[in-house]
Amino acid sequence: MVVIVAVIGIVGAVLFWIIRAHGTATALREVNRDTKGLQRRAKSTLEEIIGTPLKRVRDVRLAAVILMIQLVRTGSPVTAAEKTKILEFMDSPLQIDSISATFERAWTYTEARRPFSLVADELLPLLRDNLTEAERLHFIDMLSQVASAHSAASELQREAIVRLKRRLTGGSPALKASRAGDFGR
Repeated sequence: MVVIVAVIGIVGAVLFWIIRAHGTATALREVNRDTKGLQRRAKSTLEEIIGTPLKRVRDVRLAAVILMIQLVRTGSPVTAAEKTKILEFMDSPLQIDSISATFERAWTYTEARRPFSLVADELLPLLRDNLTEAERLHFIDMLSQVASAHSAASELQREAIVRLKRRLTGGSPALKASRAGDFGR
């Protein structure tokens, strides 16, 4: 009889703790759901003050590499042909000294399957301010070549390039024609 009472007591204690833990987890989910708006506003305010990592990019050549990588990461994993094409562009015309380190740094700014336009929109002011019209068109051509390095550019990539071209070449401030040819250096 004592053994039965002990077993019932142990089972009761286990059930009590399971129900209590479930109630606590439910309460935490509700608090998290209720404070999502506050969390977003805090993050938004912090980004306005400090800026997103992409907004802190100041090197137009790094921005170009970031966009080339993001363009190919938007749809699928980066292929060897696409990476080779990016590395070729980093050597010439971008004339980047530390190609490997710059590629790795640019990679950290990108995300698999992230929409290209989200990245491009944040880097657009930097590109507009530092590239001439000829350099802008050359950069668009570079993006097209990177997108089609492995196979024909996907519909998503073509649309992204067209959108960037329209936003980059239309309605921009006075172009810096004196700097043609050295890609924002």
